[in-house]
Amino acid sequence: MTALIRLGVESAEQASEEKAICVVRCLGHQVSVGDVLSTAIFEDGTSMKVDLRIVAILRYERPVGLLDPPHSAKLELVGTGGLGGVLELHGDPR
Repeated sequence: MTALIRLGVESAEQASEEKAICVVRCLGHQVSVGDVLSTAIFEDGTSMKVDLRIVAILRYERPVGLLDPPHSAKLELVGTGGLGGVLELHGDPR
């Protein structure tokens, strides 16, 4: 059984149409630069398919290659999917 990426989203902002910046806490499998997030879970309990690739992980404003539980970091994401009101992001590790 493959572990599921689970990220608790503390804040999210659209930096541009294709780029978002999120502050997250790793709740499941560790995440790495290049991993893809496929599902957004919102505060109202609904979910939506997204296609977001992690292009940078910043801890204390320094780039790192991975984020493991229970740590927090800022992620730079590119792709498609609205993040307003997002509570969690899920995906499969590469």
